[in-house]
Amino acid sequence: MHWFNEKKLIWILECVTIFVFKTVLTSKFTLSSSNARYSDTLVQHLNTSKIQCARLCDGVDECTSVNHNADTGVCELTTYVPGVVTPPTETESNWNVYCDGRFVPAVDAWQQSTHVHFDVPLAASFAIDGNRGDKYKVTHIIYCAVTASSYSYWGMEFERVAEVSHVIIFFRNSSQNNYMNSNLRLLISPTRQDSDNNKGTDCAYYVGPPASPSLPVKIPCAQNVTGKFLKITHNQDDPLCLCEVEVYSV
Repeated sequence: MHWFNEKKLIWILECVTIFVFKTVLTSKFTLSSSNARYSDTLVQHLNTSKIQCARLCDGVDECTSVNHNADTGVCELTTYVPGVVTPPTETESNWNVYCDGRFVPAVDAWQQSTHVHFDVPLAASFAIDGNRGDKYKVTHIIYCAVTASSYSYWGMEFERVAEVSHVIIFFRNSSQNNYMNSNLRLLISPTRQDSDNNKGTDCAYYVGPPASPSLPVKIPCAQNVTGKFLKITHNQDDPLCLCEVEVYSV
């Protein structure tokens, strides 16, 4: 009888653990569109449940949403970011789009100085425009925010106060200049004034450079930090170049 009670307790604990895991996981990904399927697919998986599909996306830094077909179990990881840039979509029955609800949209961005390239300022807003690449917008113009000075900074304001879990940065895909993607201090502040005065809580310090400049860099905060402003300070004698900066909450 004692043995039976122990087995029963273990079974109950296992069920509770699974339930909690599923609840936490699915709460991160929310239904965005029904009978829709977004393009720009990163990779496709077969025979998955909605929860498994969300979990696969959660393990890929570049993935922020999924297309899932409940009938066939086909799961497609995509780069769609809700509220920023909506890719082409097709109306398809039995497909649903689920987005990572932890993404925190930006409403403004600024930087210490701005580099001008072919008479076009590479403004701070280029790092929050939803374009993760550094491909030319028009002839000779890139999508990245670039400062004109060294030891500079870039800042952004969130749409809402958020408890920040991690930041994902897309650098310019240039092996020759990859050494510049180093020594970044990420500071979270409650107000713009605090941010300008370097007051707040450190999220992380990224030593860098990344192993490959073509891949996104996920920088977790040492601890979850609540605030409304992010400031990235470049402690290096080189210009700061950020193609896209994305903030995610807990």
